[in-house]
Parts: sequence; C-alpha cells; structure tokens
Amino acid sequence: MRTLRAEWTKAITLRSIAGAIVAALLLPPLLAVASGMAFDGGGVAGRSFPVASHGFETAGFGQPLIILVAALVTGTDYLDGQLRTTLAATPRRDGVLAAKLLAITAVALLVGLVSTGAAVVLKHSILGEHALRIDEFTPAMGWNLLGVAVNYALIGLIAASVTIIARSLIVTLVVLVPVVLGLSISLLGVVPALRFLPDLAGMQLLTAYPGVGLLDPVPGGIVMAGWAVALGVAARCCFRFRDTAG
Repeated sequence: MRTLRAEWTKAITLRSIAGAIVAALLLPPLLAVASGMAFDGGGVAGRSFPVASHGFETAGFGQPLIILVAALVTGTDYLDGQLRTTLAATPRRDGVLAAKLLAITAVALLVGLVSTGAAVVLKHSILGEHALRIDEFTPAMGWNLLGVAVNYALIGLIAASVTIIARSLIVTLVVLVPVVLGLSISLLGVVPALRFLPDLAGMQLLTAYPGVGLLDPVPGGIVMAGWAVALGVAARCCFRFRDTAG
C-alpha cells in the first residue's frame, strides 16, 4: 500500500502527468461541444447518425493522452537514473510494477468515465430535439460508457508495458499514438488481419463502427485484454530480471 501510495502521488503531482490527465479529462467534452454546435440534424449524416452514439465519437481522441499518461508514469523512472532511487526506496520490484500498473488503471478508468460521460451529456444537451434527455438515456449507453473506461484502462496498460520493455517513453509515443489516431484502420481494408491488433480489436468498445470489419465489442475487448496480459508478462520479466538499479 505504501508503494501504491507513492506511485499514485507521483502520478497526480508531477506536472507533466497532471497536465496530461487534465487534458484527457477536458478534450472529449470540448470536442463534443464543438461537434454539437456544428451538427446538422436535417442533413443526411444527421438523420443517419444513431442518436445514442452522440458524444461517444469523441472518446477515441482521449486515447493518445491516456497513452501519454501511462508512458510518463512508467517512463520517468528511466530518465536520469531515477530507477535507482525508486528501487532503493522500494526494492521489491514486483510491488513497484504492480503499483504503477494499478495507478495507471485507476487514472484511465476515472478519465474514461468522467470525460466521456461529460461529453455525452454536453452533446445531448446542445442538440436538443435531435438528442435524448438525460432521463431517456438507455442501458446500452451505460454499457458503452463502461466500454470506454475499459478501453482506456487496457490501452494504458499496453502503453505502460511497451514503455518498460523499450525503456523509453518516446518509443511508446512514436509507435502507439499514430496507430490509435488512424494509421492501422486506414490499412484495414488491405490487411483484414489488422483487426486483431490491440487498438482495432477494442475500437468498438469506444463506439460503434458498422461495416468496417472490426471485431464486436466483447470479443474485441477479450483480444485487447489478451494483448495487455501478454505485454504485461513481458514487461514484468524485463523489469524484474533485466533492469538494474544502475
């Protein structure tokens, strides 16, 4: 618990991490407001857009910031020999790694629920007659919100594991951020097997993308969780047996 408290304190007090968390909380709601103000309910796109999906389309823009948070939480220890200090204070490496991953999971779940929940409420309030009142929100929308939180937690764990394996937060950002911003989905029509990559596997946890060839939310979430577990095991081996206090 002391180790978890220490990692949580670092996660919410380091300026870079705190700034990334605040940005992740604010970006989806701000985009939802902009999208709601620009929405044309009388157009073809407006009539075909599922009313229950309003607000959820902004969730994908929070993923890069969750990746940044996870990379910072795990990657700062590899800067300027800080890993030596961390392991001198807490020699039990499995405890340190578990605390980092739990802190990342907690932040990602919180951000997913708060930011996307706010985005959904704000956009529906702006759209008026083209949207639902809060008392008309469906259970499916609640499950969708939970799916966003799970997706954020899994992409955070994947980013943390990649950072530990590479011993560099730059590698994580260069590899994962372009992927979640659309690089892999742009190639899906050419290489259908890409739908099993972690970002595409769990994409429909964020919102529905019909007709694209993606996995359904539940099997996609299972595939994404499998990636998180596999990379987590690899990261644990690296952190326990490769990385030293020096």
